[in-house]
Amino acid sequence: MIVTVLVVSNLQSPKYIMKAYRLHSPYTLKLDEMDVLPVGEHCVKLKNLMCGITSTDVAAYEGKLDVKYPIIPVRQCVGFVSEVGAEVTGLQRGKRIITSPHASCHKCKACKESRFFDCEKPALFGVGEDGFLSDFSVVSVDDVYIIPDRIKDEEAIFIEHVAKSLKAISRMNIEKGDQVVIMGATVEGIILAQVAMYYQAVPIVVDIHEDLLSLAQKAGVYFTVNAVNDDVCKKILSLTGGHMADACAYLVGSGLPVQSICDYTKYKGRVAMIGRADEAELNLNINALLDKNIDLHTVVDCGKHYSSAINLLANRTVTVDTLYDGIYSFAEIPSVFEELSNSADTHLKKTLIKM
Repeated sequence: MIVTVLVVSNLQSPKYIMKAYRLHSPYTLKLDEMDVLPVGEHCVKLKNLMCGITSTDVAAYEGKLDVKYPIIPVRQCVGFVSEVGAEVTGLQRGKRIITSPHASCHKCKACKESRFFDCEKPALFGVGEDGFLSDFSVVSVDDVYIIPDRIKDEEAIFIEHVAKSLKAISRMNIEKGDQVVIMGATVEGIILAQVAMYYQAVPIVVDIHEDLLSLAQKAGVYFTVNAVNDDVCKKILSLTGGHMADACAYLVGSGLPVQSICDYTKYKGRVAMIGRADEAELNLNINALLDKNIDLHTVVDCGKHYSSAINLLANRTVTVDTLYDGIYSFAEIPSVFEELSNSADTHLKKTLIKM
């Protein structure tokens, strides 16, 4: 993108203008010219390189989330550091980074103890804080992670999903040999299956889309179940030797019936609900969980797993080459959002924007 320099007078410093797409109201996405923000002492300025659009971004575009307009959308961004604040150490200009999906509050107990990944009041970029559909962004140095050269921009966009999968594996206490039903062959579902295999567990991916189950198979998943054509309980019972799965991960947005987590999980098994409900409420009758003494966990953020996620991508333990539809230009952003808003399958594959 082009940054315009306006010389106000011979006595003033030049004023830098950046271009940013901002949501002014539901379905109203405009390209605005804005002053480039100053860089605070503990902040870095990023030249944004690539963004990834999620179902949450589409929900914000459609006005289904509590967004304070106007706002720059999108939370996933790869960029390089163009300027550092006076108090920033260990991060130099030119370094390529990935941003956290949340802005730390820097006020809660966790932040004061430098555990920014455990922030109690994080603001989601693109919803509660300006996101990254712009030339430049300014963020706290505590909310960025350095990317090694071997990870391409389009791969780095998936780091959040890998980190969230690692947290899910940790919350479910997955061990070698565990059989894990993954409800949803979404981007995160397929990545979670790869992470489970890394821990020598056995993933069983369930979905209603045969093409996405094929993607899971290409990623190395041996057991897949088509929820339209197969008797899911019967097949899982067969694959698990008659006792059902040790653990079950439900991907919010998969379109599968949430109550089925109780049917697919064995007595005293573990369940993780992964993601946020951007639109409709999720309703679950917990009596079946109580009857089977199932442990229920929620996974809505990445926790402390970003660095480990970067390593898994760098070592090609997790591959994401088949998980995005295409790479679009900055000028195509309005039409991309319009198309995604009209699609029923915005959560299935990733849409990437080259800035």
